Amino acid sequence: MTFRPTDKARDVGTGSGIDRPRSDGSRRSGDHTDRTVADRDRTERVSSADGGSIAPDADRFVMAVAVDGEVLFAGPSMPGVIGVGREAVTGDDLLEYVHPNDRESVADALSAVATDRTVTHRIRHANGGFVWVESVVDEELAPEFGGRVVTARRVDVDRTFPERFRQFLEYGTDLVTVVDGDGRVRYESPSVEEVLGYEQGSTVGRSPLGYVHPDDRERVTERFYHALSDPDAAPTLEYRYRTADGDWVWLESQTRSLPGDDVGGRLLLNSRDVSDRKARERRLTDRNERLDRFASIVSHDLRNPLSVIRASMEMARLKDDTTPLARGERAVDRIDQLVTELLTLARQGSGIDEPTEFTLDGVVRDAWGTAGSSDATLLVDADARVRGDRGRLRQAFENLFRNCIEHGQDGPTAQTGLTVVVAATEAGFLVADDGPGVDPDHRERVFEPGVTTREDGTGYGLDIVREIVESHGWEVTLRDDAVDIGDIASEDTDVGGEHAPGAGDEIDGACFEVRAPDPEAAAEADLWIDR
Repeated sequence: MTFRPTDKARDVGTGSGIDRPRSDGSRRSGDHTDRTVADRDRTERVSSADGGSIAPDADRFVMAVAVDGEVLFAGPSMPGVIGVGREAVTGDDLLEYVHPNDRESVADALSAVATDRTVTHRIRHANGGFVWVESVVDEELAPEFGGRVVTARRVDVDRTFPERFRQFLEYGTDLVTVVDGDGRVRYESPSVEEVLGYEQGSTVGRSPLGYVHPDDRERVTERFYHALSDPDAAPTLEYRYRTADGDWVWLESQTRSLPGDDVGGRLLLNSRDVSDRKARERRLTDRNERLDRFASIVSHDLRNPLSVIRASMEMARLKDDTTPLARGERAVDRIDQLVTELLTLARQGSGIDEPTEFTLDGVVRDAWGTAGSSDATLLVDADARVRGDRGRLRQAFENLFRNCIEHGQDGPTAQTGLTVVVAATEAGFLVADDGPGVDPDHRERVFEPGVTTREDGTGYGLDIVREIVESHGWEVTLRDDAVDIGDIASEDTDVGGEHAPGAGDEIDGACFEVRAPDPEAAAEADLWIDR
């Protein structure tokens, strides 16, 4: 049920001005019987005049209820308060609509021996939540109905949240929630629609814990019930919460115990969406982890080649021979490669700022011009367009080509010439070679930083590929099946080498596949590959 500043409950106090003649001819004003019968008579007149339409400002309704709880008559204002039609309620047990914790007090008020016939309780709304009403039960049976007349008025709006405070909540951006002693929502501010997408009132009567992410639920449940039971507890909780669209947002909720049930609940939660902040924290954590990785590389991987350079220089000085300097030159080359890859890794923390559309063939040829080999053959299936960061994808291809060439030289293709294939697939594209492939013992770790099977390898080439692909929101995997190159070999893409397989040949070396959405599956601004 949505509460708006115009939803003002009307005064139904004993001074309502409704009089009825007593049996001795005098008039008596304001008792329950006179007021209820007057409401009943007024309801009947409205019902007969307009065919049962709902009063536009209805905040009360009248009904006749048997002692056993059966609804004998329901006034036309009932749907306006609880959203349930009159015909649907008539003949049902009223207690089935009352909150389980309030049924005993309502049943007592309907009984013949009750002394207090005014009871405040919750009644179920058609949206699944509960609203608070004050029900006044007529002391005398109404012969025309065969039961007692009950007048109910809604009290959750004016009683729990006065008008002057509700206007602040109406325009506030934080989500304000009040829960009762059972941990169920009694009230939620209008900002629930903006923050979570739920219609205001749709979660009233339900436990908010059912919307908490399963991974956070146990932790939140423990602290939530601790706050309910301990008035001095005021925990601040961060957790994921399900939206009306089924997505998850991070909420930060500050809790505070309320002084008593007279204010409408047991616990007040002030929540705000902190998803952007959590995303920044994740990026900062990733960057810190990357810096730790850099420190490890600098302290370990660079120290070895520097020692080689120092030893080579000392040997050349002592022997007056420049031959040992060759080892130092190779060490310098290795440092240069490490520094280059470190700089590349450092840039991976940034997002894709300005994606562009380009051809797969174009970026592959540019990368091959930098990282290819005259002893290898490149075959390209050019029938694909890509939307992404062209410069960073070129880096990914360069690292994949270096990986193919370096490891391809260890197998039989070192004698016949290596073939590297780049082809579009139904899921994205693949890069494969006909080299010796990846050792089964290392397949699960090929993308881990620092993992290499070569003495002169850095172990960061494929880690760079993984980070570039994942920064696009895509996925890269190492396939374990051979690739039938089909008609790819018929393309005029031979960049070098003498060995070129024909149609129907298979590439059974290392094969890396990148999976990405196509334009139809991606939003307009997303990154995709159009096969």
